[in-house]
Amino acid sequence: MPGLHGPAGVLLLLLSVAVLTIGLDRCRFWLLWWRRRAARQWRWQEILSQGDRQTRRQLEDWQLEMGWGEPLLEAAGLLAPLLGLIGTVLGLIALLGRLGPQLLLPAGSPLQSYGQVLVSTAQGLIVAFLASALLLVNRGLRQWQLARLERQRREQLERP
Repeated sequence: MPGLHGPAGVLLLLLSVAVLTIGLDRCRFWLLWWRRRAARQWRWQEILSQGDRQTRRQLEDWQLEMGWGEPLLEAAGLLAPLLGLIGTVLGLIALLGRLGPQLLLPAGSPLQSYGQVLVSTAQGLIVAFLASALLLVNRGLRQWQLARLERQRREQLERP
């Protein structure tokens, strides 16, 4: 596979699979969250009537569910570009080794194939972009929903 140079390329591939898996899981989670809105609202009203301790506990549980995978997405946003650069450097080292001591291109060799060493940098940047985008969207949705639920909790506490 072009651009997968050594252990950095394998790690980048595994990281991209993890990011895609978390992304699919988060999409599934939020779709189910919206579909089950009525049942969850009914359950939330029951929990609100049970007291502040129960409501805080439920909010903590939902916060954990909503934030699942965020630490790995954050790590992927930082590590993927670095792994891509390591793969590019390893590819350049291999390329320079093939060019020989004079560092001359073989006659008739297409220059286009030498650009393949940059593929791992592009892959790392793409994985980092996806991880960062997923992280920001998930955090935004989590904060929005928790703020809405917290507001309902405060309103319930203010009622006589």
